[in-house]
This record gives sequence, C-alpha cells and structure tokens, in this order.
Amino acid sequence: MIHPKHVAETTDAQPFDVSVTIINLEGEFDIAERSRLLDAFAVTTNSAVVVIDFGKTRYVDSSVLECLVTLERTMAERNARLVLVSLRPGISRIFEACGLERVFDIRGNVDDVAGQLGVEPDQVRTLSLISGPAASFGADETTWRDGP
Repeated sequence: MIHPKHVAETTDAQPFDVSVTIINLEGEFDIAERSRLLDAFAVTTNSAVVVIDFGKTRYVDSSVLECLVTLERTMAERNARLVLVSLRPGISRIFEACGLERVFDIRGNVDDVAGQLGVEPDQVRTLSLISGPAASFGADETTWRDGP
C-alpha cells in the first residue's frame, strides 16, 4: 500500500512568506509524475493560498488525486487554503466520480480566485509543471515565474 508523503510540517509553514502560489499543470499526470507533483507541492509551505490550475491538463490518475488530498490536509493543518481551477470536463468527471468535488474548493479560473483575494503581484509565485512525451516538450520540465 502506498502511504501519502507529508508535503509540509505545520511548524515549517508559519508565517506565510508568499500570499499565493499558482501551480500550472500542463500535460498528462499519472503515477510516474507522483514524485514531481509532491516536490512541487512541497514548495508551497510558505503560501497562504495555493491554486492548482488544470487548464492545460489533459489527464490525471488516482495518484494525482492522492497527492491533492494529501496537500489539502496539509494546507488545512496550517490554516492555509487550496483552490483548484479550470478543471476540464474529463478531469471534472473524475473528481465527481470520486466525490472529491465536496472535498476541494473548485473555481472556474484563476481570475475568480485572484479577484476575491486582492493580492499584490509581488506576493504571487507561479510554478508550471509540464509533463508529456519527450518528443513534444523536448523533456519534462519545471519552470518558476515570480509575479503575475
């Protein structure tokens, strides 16, 4: 049985250094990407709000759902917030089939969250996690961008 890896310890997360971290998931994510997802989620420990953007995500499997549930629990333990946005219809159906639409705060898009939060651009960190065939992307990659 696979046991969820803890994403962050509660004491490590205070105070918040970054208001919002946006993680863009681009491509297909399955068990092979589990370690990269957990690593990306681990860098959110100093964020008050983490937004996972599925706008360019073509596929997720149950290992991704497990990672998200672990992240949600960790965020709740440190009084932070996890928001999922831009779920495509196929991915949305997976969340509904598992009853996870009741677990997660799911919004239409990043603008829905940003408008509600009123966060300064220097308090936003963006991470893009790209996964797919090496021929399509040249290689799997992770990129950071601070600011809007």
